[in-house]
Amino acid sequence: MAISRFLIALAGLGAISVQAQNIAVPPPSQTLVCPGAFPTDLMAMDNCSYRPGQRLQDFLTGSVTDQAVLGATVFGLGAQIIRSPSEWPRTWYGYGQRVGSRYTQNLGKGTAEFLVGGLLHDDPRFLAYRSDPAVIERRQKAVTALLQGDRSFDALTHDGWQRFGHAWYDAITVRHSTRKGNGRRIPAISRFAGEIGGAYAGYPWYPAAENKLPQVGERAAGAFGTAVLSSFWTEYQPDITNLAGKIFRRGNQSKAAAGAKP
Repeated sequence: MAISRFLIALAGLGAISVQAQNIAVPPPSQTLVCPGAFPTDLMAMDNCSYRPGQRLQDFLTGSVTDQAVLGATVFGLGAQIIRSPSEWPRTWYGYGQRVGSRYTQNLGKGTAEFLVGGLLHDDPRFLAYRSDPAVIERRQKAVTALLQGDRSFDALTHDGWQRFGHAWYDAITVRHSTRKGNGRRIPAISRFAGEIGGAYAGYPWYPAAENKLPQVGERAAGAFGTAVLSSFWTEYQPDITNLAGKIFRRGNQSKAAAGAKP
């Protein structure tokens, strides 16, 4: 009786092992992390393309509401202090003119960039050097070549000038919007169209002396300078933040040491 029970249990174990061998184990799924996004950002792990809803939201906040109003107010105040243009008095009326002109310019810039970017299906979001898919691919190839003894280690370590050049490159180019975020680079036509559109949008506000071609060119160049600064901030923001943190921590330690009793 005990032997029969043992044989039945042994047969059951054999059947279970056979069934276990037939169960297919699915391969682990690869998680997509969008360029420049945090690995824990669940909103950036499905589709990395610059979707129409995102483009519209950025247009509204940057050119119509929040950021647009704040930017016009701040830059208008700066122009009020230096009295630019000189034809407007340094009064509340002149300040209103300066704020209104900058808001209109920003709206014209955002509208042109929104329309042209939508037609070209581009992704104008800035990327740091370390987050650029093309840079990541080149580094992976460099690592492979290094392991094979074809390249030196300098190709992976000396990237100071590469970061500087990438910040400029990211200002004059945009990526073609793709699901994986690794679209090819194309000239930033939408950005340039926005700078020109914003410069000419100030026509109804500025005096006749400020609506000549050189003055319009200066306004367009100033707007492009803002884009360049944004690109450099994206690239070097972690370094600036870390440096500021070290300075402030050092200052706090110095104060604490000065106040300590001997």
